[in-house]
Amino acid sequence: MSISLDHVKAKDVLFSQAESAKCGDLSQTVIEWRDRVSKLGELCPHGKSSTVIAALGTALLAKSTDYRVDVYSLLDRGEAEDSYSARSLADNVWARHRAELDIDLGANGANPLNNTPFIGKTRIDEITGVRNRDGWKYFVKCMEAAKAIVSSEIAAEALRGFILARSRSLLPPIDVPHELGDHLTQSAVISIIDGFVSEDSDGGRRAQAAVAAMLDASFGPENVIVGVINDPDRRAPLDVSVTRDGEAFTLAVEVKDKPISDYHVRSSIEKTVKDHNLRNLAFVAVGKQQDVVDFDAVVLWGAMHGVKVTVFLDWQSLYLACKCFAPAHLHSHEGCVFRRVIVRADELGVSRNAIERLRVTEIKSNAANDG
Repeated sequence: MSISLDHVKAKDVLFSQAESAKCGDLSQTVIEWRDRVSKLGELCPHGKSSTVIAALGTALLAKSTDYRVDVYSLLDRGEAEDSYSARSLADNVWARHRAELDIDLGANGANPLNNTPFIGKTRIDEITGVRNRDGWKYFVKCMEAAKAIVSSEIAAEALRGFILARSRSLLPPIDVPHELGDHLTQSAVISIIDGFVSEDSDGGRRAQAAVAAMLDASFGPENVIVGVINDPDRRAPLDVSVTRDGEAFTLAVEVKDKPISDYHVRSSIEKTVKDHNLRNLAFVAVGKQQDVVDFDAVVLWGAMHGVKVTVFLDWQSLYLACKCFAPAHLHSHEGCVFRRVIVRADELGVSRNAIERLRVTEIKSNAANDG
């Protein structure tokens, strides 16, 4: 017989364990699950089977609410013993409160389990043919460990370990020295940004971090708002927005490291003007496969409707445009942008390993200049 989980109870459990994690309440079980989930995150980063993170988190929350549930269940079926609706739990509890708790589920939309390869399935153990074989193999190992949990108390400790591993606010702050990147030349920082974004999309996070960093250096971080990827509660227009004194929006930027078309630009303009009455928009289309390079028609169309539209097709053009309006300061502009890329990437959930590789690139560039 299927199990109907109490979502109010599940929410209480989630918040209780988040508070315990914040207070540093550790046990051997908590530590083991923290390390287990951290390893899974490395094997399944954003864009590479990261939905398994949400699936595991949902299973642990379900077990913490009622330990009898079948962790492989995605939908409740009356004839299936101990089945429950993982999709419903993920939608109604995790998705609604993830951002509030500052937890990265890997799949951070309104329907975390409505992604490939989970979409259309009723059970997780029915899924086959996943490309990320190493990640999937370790995910199944984690699910087997969750299945073996025989009490809600132990499951709650496992959930606490999950929260510790996936909470951005519980990570130690990343160290960004004030002078980091000050030696970089203009061409070097543009090349570093291009390589950083090209290495891995991270679901658009890296490109978004780069755009935000350039705007930070021009308008000040306090005036730049970056929308969290796939956050259903986002209120700011487009991906990165600039405000005047933290209030009225003055510029909105949509960032795409995948090809965009004339139609895509038009639809984004219409929605932004309708929802925010904002008429200064920019589109950053830096996808390597971008084949449409003439947006004159849509720029003119926008102008005829009272909207100023600027389309950037490479990092250099955007960088120079932002630098032109940036204030002069004691540190180099290039160093300021580089440091902000690190900070914004960390805020958006780019892995610490990727950020560390970015820093190594800066060190190598410095060594090359010294040589």
